[in-house]
Amino acid sequence: MWREIFTALVAVVMFWNVENLFDPFDDPLKNDDEFTSVAQRHWTWPRFEAKRDGIAQTILAAGDVWGELPALVGLAEVENRLVVSQLVRKTLLEELGYGFVHRESPDERGIDVALLYRKDVFRVAAVDSLQVPGVVTRDILYVRLNEIPGSDRASLHVFVVHLPSKRGGARTSDGRRAAALAVLEAAADSLLAEDPQRRIVVMGDFNDTGVCVRGLLPAFRDTSSDAPDAPGTLKYHGRWEQIDHFFVSPALEAAMRVFAPPFLLEPDKAWLGVKPRRTYSGPRYNGGLSDHLPIVLRINR
Repeated sequence: MWREIFTALVAVVMFWNVENLFDPFDDPLKNDDEFTSVAQRHWTWPRFEAKRDGIAQTILAAGDVWGELPALVGLAEVENRLVVSQLVRKTLLEELGYGFVHRESPDERGIDVALLYRKDVFRVAAVDSLQVPGVVTRDILYVRLNEIPGSDRASLHVFVVHLPSKRGGARTSDGRRAAALAVLEAAADSLLAEDPQRRIVVMGDFNDTGVCVRGLLPAFRDTSSDAPDAPGTLKYHGRWEQIDHFFVSPALEAAMRVFAPPFLLEPDKAWLGVKPRRTYSGPRYNGGLSDHLPIVLRINR
């Protein structure tokens, strides 16, 4: 049914919070001390390579399931340009022609967002980092992409976001998330005011459920396929939550799924069922990839 609904695609799009994709080197300007080889976690280059390769393999696996390699992959919680470059240039993704966009942001831990793109599908036309006034957090990454020469399609406007967490309690954190969301909405409003037919895709970790983005539509969740799926992207105290989202402009027809292949999961001994297999369980190395599951979007031309 999934393939029947989407017979003509502009892209398969993936988003994933990859949970602390740090290099093992100390950066004196960032709060990254716990992810070094001499810290309690003993984060080493071989462990980084294992995580790097696992992320690349997951991107490829998503392509196997839906019959099309993701043309775009948004990532959250990447430390710097080095780790993104390693992912694209030292794995099979290089042979498949992926490029990337990354900008440093003022987050205290040094974690950023990034966008991977297939160079046979898109070329980058413009990039901007949207800062949140008065809040020390991740910038919102904006990338305008044009389809490869020969296409008469309009640009695709992509935003990759990682809104502030709920750390410190709802009363403190709600204002920070609202400020970041306001920046995103203002940017989308500006694009749609110029042309209501603009094609916009917003992807990210919103650190909350039930989120709305003014002027945009939440991606329809398709449940008709037998492809791996899960009730949410994060499991907290035994309950699945959907805090990672896609939003699209009215000009786009799109549907999404949570990608939950068995290799991203492990038994949930405390709450039963399964849960995402994290890289660390407390200070203990667990060998997984993330506490989040990826989400995948398919878009009509």
